[in-house]
This record gives sequence, C-alpha cells and structure tokens, in this order.
Amino acid sequence: MGYDSLSLGRSAHFGSQTVEQVAKNVGRATWPRVGFSAFVVALSLGALPVWMGIAWLIAIVGWDLALRPALENILALPAAQRSQHEGFRWFATINFIGSLLYTSYPAAIWTTGDPACMVVATAWLCGAANHLFVYASTNRWLLLSGAIPLSAMAIGAPFATTGVSTESAIGIAALGALMLAAGMFGFDRHALMENIAKHEAARLAAEQANAAKSQFLATMSHELRTPLNAVIGYAELIEEEAEGKPMAEDAGKIRIAARQLLGVIDVILDLSKLETGGIELQSEHGAVSAILEQLREAAAPLVAAGNNTLIIGDGSALGDAEIDHGRLYQAVFQLVANAAKFTRNGAVTVSAARENRDGRQHLVFTVADSGIGIAAADQARIFEPFVQADIGAARTAEGAGLGLALVRRLARLMGGDVSCQSTQGAGSTFTLWIDAGTEPRTIS
Repeated sequence: MGYDSLSLGRSAHFGSQTVEQVAKNVGRATWPRVGFSAFVVALSLGALPVWMGIAWLIAIVGWDLALRPALENILALPAAQRSQHEGFRWFATINFIGSLLYTSYPAAIWTTGDPACMVVATAWLCGAANHLFVYASTNRWLLLSGAIPLSAMAIGAPFATTGVSTESAIGIAALGALMLAAGMFGFDRHALMENIAKHEAARLAAEQANAAKSQFLATMSHELRTPLNAVIGYAELIEEEAEGKPMAEDAGKIRIAARQLLGVIDVILDLSKLETGGIELQSEHGAVSAILEQLREAAAPLVAAGNNTLIIGDGSALGDAEIDHGRLYQAVFQLVANAAKFTRNGAVTVSAARENRDGRQHLVFTVADSGIGIAAADQARIFEPFVQADIGAARTAEGAGLGLALVRRLARLMGGDVSCQSTQGAGSTFTLWIDAGTEPRTIS
C-alpha cells in the first residue's frame, strides 16, 4: 500500500519533518498496519488458498517488526546524518519495497474475479491512496515510492483479470478515479493545514507582540517611577519651604500632577504584571471591614474634590476572610475613584455584604454614584484597557481608561468579576464580587 507512509507526522505537512521524525512516526503505525493486513486476509479467506494469506501476513509482520527497522537504522538514518535529502531517498527506497509487499496480496485478491474480493481490494486501494496523498504528498520521493505500486495495481490487476475488455477498462477507470480523488483530498488537506499554520503563526506573533508590549510597559513603568518620586519629593520640599508664598501653590500643583501620573503608571505596571502572570495573590486572614475603614480615610479627599459626599456602609457583619486584602482594597478604591471622577455635587455610596452564590461564600462590594452615567452601548467596553465612555464629559475627564480594566482583572484573579448598571444622566452602580475563600494563585 505504501503503508510505510501511513503515519507521517503532522509536522510534515509542509515538508519540515526530518527523516528521523518520519521513521519514528512510521514505527508508531506498525501495529495498525499489521492489524489492517490481518483484516484483509480474513475478508479474503476462500478466494485464495489459506496458506497464501497466512504467508503474506507473516511476511508483513517480519517486514514491519524486523526488516524495515533494520534497513532504516543501517541505510536511511546514517544517510540522513550526512544529508536529509539523501536520507529521504534511502527511506523512499525502503518504503517502495514495503509498498510492493503490501500491494501484492490485494492485487492477487482482485485477479480472482470474485466480486466480494474485488470490493475488498478496491477498498484497500482507496484507503491506501488516501493515506499516501494525505501524509506523503509533501515529499516527492515518499509519494512516488507508494504511488508507483498503487498505480501498477490500478492498471495491472484489471488487465490480468479480464484482459483487454470493457470490464477491465471500467475497472482501471474506477481505480484511477479513486486515486485521483485521494490526490485531491491530499491537496485540499495540504491547503487547509497551510492556512491553519498561517493563522497559528499570526496568533503566536500577536501573543509575542502583546507579551513584549507588556514587558516594555512594566520596564518603563519602573524606570518612570524613580524620577517621578524625586519630582514629588522636591515639590513637597519646596511647598514646605515656600509656605505662604505663590511658589508654594505652584509646587503643590506639581506635586498633585506628579502623583496623578504616578497613579497611572502604577495601574499600567499592575496591568502588565497581570498579563504576564507576574501578580500572585497574597492570602491573609483578617477582618473585611478594615477595607471599608481604609476607604473611609483614603477616599474622602478624592470624593470631596468634586463637592461630593462619601457614604460608606457598616461592614461589621462581613466577618473575616482569607483573601488578598491589599488587592481587594485596590480594586474597590479604583471603583470609588472612577465614581468620584464623573460625579459633581452628588454622592458616592459604598456598601458591602457576604453572599452565598452557587454554594460558595462571596464578598460583594457595591459602589454607586449620582454622576453622569454611562450609555448602554459603552457599558460593555469600559472594562477594556485604554477605553473611556464615549460622552463628552468623560472624554475630558482625567485618566487613561485603565482603572476599570485593572478592577476586572483583579476581580477575576480573586475568583470573581465586576459588572456595571447605569442610566445616562442618572448615575452608575458597579458591583464587584470575589470568592471569600480564594486561595493564592497566579493568573495566566
């Protein structure tokens, strides 16, 4: 059959497989070939002498288990070490011998003229041709080593059965059509795998570019933090020394602007770490209400800047949890900062509860504001990096559109997620939930 080509590895779709890899894959298909040969013999019992079928099967077993591997080790593999081209020629020669052996018995079955046996031989040729063109069409020597014996069977067996006749012509045409169809299948598969390989290469290139981008952002974030901290330090020093003078006000503006930029850099750094798997949760047992108390102190000036009122609910019923309190506080604080950014002369309300969802305990934080709200079309986009709601007021607000993206990734890292409900002009409500029993793990 050229069954030595039965299992040429899938990495050989574009001729990239070595002789060593081909030999290894051919070896893996030894028992399927032997089993198929035994099946053919069983189907043909009675058409040919039993001893003939058994003798052929013994020859197949001896060839595949002993002689073929020995010839590969003596001839093909040493030649491949000198030249892959020479190695494939030797391998094709060995494959040609095996193809002749495999083809001999099905051809003999056909010449009996028994309709059932002719069907068996036809099915054998169809399967053999499909395997040949699918797995060996990328190497012309391997293709020829199997195609020549198959072609000889397709032409010779009908002639040997009925001579020059209409029946033999029909038989040749049928077997030839099966081989051509197998060739088309092989070509189609080759084209399909080539397209898949191109898409895979494009996907890998995109992933590598994304990883390089994340690494670049992480590196640049570290590099920018040092000079920014120096700017903040000197601005605070000038502000203290020039207290009561106009210079103090200017130094204060520098300090505020530098801290805002430092906050953006911190978010970029965290996003980069999340994308590259560089953030690992640090689980610790503690009172969840401490997060609300920390928010009450840290977020008050931020909310008051827009003449807003900060309302934080009672967290005494939240109890204790073994979670990453620092990352949870970071996520909730980002939601409060986002609410304060788009709210003027209103209120920002933070509440928290412990809920049972799908049989597991979850901590649920809700941040509601009375701000400008978010259009329905934008609510699905706001959790993507560098995206802001497409409203005039939002476009003029400070920020790079990274805070909500960080919140979602942190929430999912902690076994939860974040959602948004909003009506444009009537405020927004963000709900963040995490698994109260989340164990430390690294995002991938």
